[in-house]
Amino acid sequence: MLRVIAPLPRYFFDVMDSTQSVPDEAGLDCRDLGEACRQAHALIAEAMSGPESTRIDWCAWRVEVRDEARGLVFTVPFLPR
Repeated sequence: MLRVIAPLPRYFFDVMDSTQSVPDEAGLDCRDLGEACRQAHALIAEAMSGPESTRIDWCAWRVEVRDEARGLVFTVPFLPR
């Protein structure tokens, strides 16, 4: 019997604050919304631990997670340490 496996949904993780936007052009395949949320938190942790991270006020920054149609699914704020 041949099993057809559905492709994983692709999510896009756009990073932005009130004046700047870094759109995610590639996206990432995630099993579900939980994995997309974990990926957004991992992206935030990585950004906040970079060499320039102490010079940035992260309070206004967020990750907007979008689906394949680029519709907003949810937002994850950067929380200060």
